[in-house]
Amino acid sequence: MTNQDFSVARRSILRKPLHEALNPKERRAAPAFAPAPQGELVRHEPRDILNSIGAVVYDWDLTTDRIHWGANVKDVLGRFPETALLCGDSFADLVADNSESSRYHAIFHSARPAGEEGEPYRAQYGLVAEGRDVVAVEDFGRWFADASGRPARAHGVLRIIPDPAKRDGTSEVARRDPLTGAVGRGRLIEHINAQCAEIGRRGAHFAVMMVGVDRLTALNERHGYDVVDRALVGVARRLHDCVRATDIVARYLGGRFALALESCDAEQCALLGRRILQAAKEPIRVAGRDVVFSLRIGVALAPKHGRSAQALLQRAEEALEFSGRSRGGLAIFAPALASRNAEARVASISDEIVAALNDRRVVLAYQLVSPARSDRPPYCEALLRIRDQAGALLGPPTILPAAERTGLISQLDQRVLELALKRMSCDPDLRLAINASPSTLREPDWIVHFANALAAHPGAARRLILEVTESQAIVDLDKTAVLFEGIRNLGVKVAMDDFGAGHTSFRNLRGLGVDIVKIDGAFVQNIARSADDRFFVRTLLELARHLGVETVAEWVEDAEAARLLIDWGVDYLQGHHFGAAEPYEEAPEAPMLARAVG
Repeated sequence: MTNQDFSVARRSILRKPLHEALNPKERRAAPAFAPAPQGELVRHEPRDILNSIGAVVYDWDLTTDRIHWGANVKDVLGRFPETALLCGDSFADLVADNSESSRYHAIFHSARPAGEEGEPYRAQYGLVAEGRDVVAVEDFGRWFADASGRPARAHGVLRIIPDPAKRDGTSEVARRDPLTGAVGRGRLIEHINAQCAEIGRRGAHFAVMMVGVDRLTALNERHGYDVVDRALVGVARRLHDCVRATDIVARYLGGRFALALESCDAEQCALLGRRILQAAKEPIRVAGRDVVFSLRIGVALAPKHGRSAQALLQRAEEALEFSGRSRGGLAIFAPALASRNAEARVASISDEIVAALNDRRVVLAYQLVSPARSDRPPYCEALLRIRDQAGALLGPPTILPAAERTGLISQLDQRVLELALKRMSCDPDLRLAINASPSTLREPDWIVHFANALAAHPGAARRLILEVTESQAIVDLDKTAVLFEGIRNLGVKVAMDDFGAGHTSFRNLRGLGVDIVKIDGAFVQNIARSADDRFFVRTLLELARHLGVETVAEWVEDAEAARLLIDWGVDYLQGHHFGAAEPYEEAPEAPMLARAVG
């Protein structure tokens, strides 16, 4: 899409220019909604608006590696094979040779661990379309960790960059690592891609080996950063001593080195790996003390495991993750490794869920949903947590995928409802929102059990909000409409969560009788710096207001984003700027909302 096409598409969506809350440069590019005559259905839908900015929403389940895209994926990514979009492994093969980053790299090499609310990520790279054209994209969102701190789920937006020359960010290409003198990551990528080009010309084969230092953080705490840095120089020297002159040793990131090994098969990689692990047993003497390193090794073979630097490096990193559980500390990539590991994690988490249900270790964490104006009452969202045997809290990214696959989700949803209603009975001014999974809502007698639970807690229904994700609401619109009507007849409000992926039209939104829409936080988190996201969010707010539906903006992280949203007329705001989700005891000394707002 050219700049001219992009501007025309945006102007064609809506008709009336914005005059408030946007600076003069943005007014030319950000049209707003002109209300239709009374009774006329809205013509412009979220899917159209997403297409106008070349964006598609996705969820990536890193446990199963499946990617679930928004409804307009064919509109935005129609030039790419559908099979390549199904999972992260095949998506890696689309990343262009000269890309300096990728979604995988941005998530797995995040500078900070993910808290309960996730950790933002951003990457810019190229995707190779059919016909070998390279499409520049920006990829941003938030990743969420499992119990071990490893990425478990990512929710984000992939957007086509209409003019790649205007991409922001700094280049990661470096010729040499200033600490160790090893080849830099950018030069490594160039070298691997050059080797990949030789595969087609002369049938060459080679290997990419990822060598990682175990427990680097603990080493830094024990010896200090300066000592460990000097010891890493010694590790680089030992790696150079173990390989041939034609091989490449690169400082990949932190305590990881990557080796590009010419004409090296699986057997030769195993021999070299054992030689490297043996060499690592000898302590490195630094500043009068011995520093002992423990190494792990992951290997990917070309062309068997990939034909680009990004794909091979990603698969070598995945093998490195498994190497800690393999005999000898070395693993060669195989798709079966990922599936076995996923099955083991699901089994372990499902056992923990059953134990937590039996031991009454399912708890709720409450996050304030703050009103934008004083004439609206605040409320809290009650979020599922499990307290493990050590007392740590496990959040939804760890719990829900395993619970869905093992059929335990309905029991968790029932327990959340019980805890929420009990809490509301103790605190008669408290308004709460809870979530319900698709499989729970599809149970034929769920509405009866829901009504009985409400009847046991008089007065709670009018203070309760049930949140349903946008994608699950459209599976069967007629049944969903009947279900929502039954919920609302009980006095409970219905909120549509993660709204904005393009699944639900505003016509359906009106027909379903939704009370509240929660705008997808992946767009909200960037509004202070992205004109496209400001356009998207502002437009959804205008359209929702026309339908008389209340709005909540999620992932509000700073005062500037809050100011913009309030100026645009949002009804509620939720995010770290207003407080993180926190667990409370069942009978606190003070009412929860008073403590949260105070």
